[in-house]
Amino acid sequence: MLEKASGKLQIILARDPGLALAPASVTSATYNVFSSIAEINVIRDRAEDALEDGRLQEARRLIRNLASETVISVTNIPLATYPGAISLAAKSVDEGRFEEAKNILQTALNTLVITETIIPLPVAHAEEILKQAEILAEKAQRNKEEVERLEGFLKSARSELMFAEALGYSSKKNFKHLYEQINQIEKKTKEGKTDKGFFAKIKSFIKDVITTSQSEKPKV
Repeated sequence: MLEKASGKLQIILARDPGLALAPASVTSATYNVFSSIAEINVIRDRAEDALEDGRLQEARRLIRNLASETVISVTNIPLATYPGAISLAAKSVDEGRFEEAKNILQTALNTLVITETIIPLPVAHAEEILKQAEILAEKAQRNKEEVERLEGFLKSARSELMFAEALGYSSKKNFKHLYEQINQIEKKTKEGKTDKGFFAKIKSFIKDVITTSQSEKPKV
């Protein structure tokens, strides 16, 4: 019976490898910080000083609330581990070690894997603002009002990214690239130029920023 169950699971997983981690439930939580960039930088400096002095717990307490993000947590059933566990349990049964077989199966059934997707809110806001800016930048003829709106969008996007940088959502190098791209877009659009490719690079850099914000490993 155990071997039959293991065989069926292997067939299912071969047909749909995505079921290796089968989602069972989803929860989300949003965290925000209501501080200025200057205030955040003061806290960061204090935390860095504490780290350099070996005061790790003080540094942890200082930065624990420095987050502006939505965390989506998915609880998964690790079906890919079941065939191996069933095979081990079957071997234990064959050898008369029934309690051991029970423990193996119970451990497998009680194991859940939690994966987290982190959405840094300032970056997400900047991304949405830049979508609006892109629509205007692609217009062949922009009137005065549209020019002002485009300039406002780019300014707001830069502010959101500066806030994200203060919170440490990616490397200084990534943010430097983003600011350079916004500067180039501002220059080109002020000259009245229009091009559907203006935002290609900045979209790529934003994707990198979001990627580097993710948790490295699933929680078991």
